[in-house]
Amino acid sequence: MPLIDIQVMEGVFDAEDKTRIMESVARAYGEAAGGRMFENTSVRIHEVKSGDWYYAGNVLTTEVGLRIRAEEP
Repeated sequence: MPLIDIQVMEGVFDAEDKTRIMESVARAYGEAAGGRMFENTSVRIHEVKSGDWYYAGNVLTTEVGLRIRAEEP
């Protein structure tokens, strides 16, 4: 069934964070899609090496990801 891939910068999330993210995404998808989709949805997190990500005119690094994560919404 569905496979959801998430890409994050390496070193920004620890193992507990990644587990929480995967569970939350799978649960949200399951609720939106209905039926037995939650229990049949796979989620993977891929960590991208610091400096191997380009966005909005900037090369992203772990330090940038940590700063973004620390900012208040």
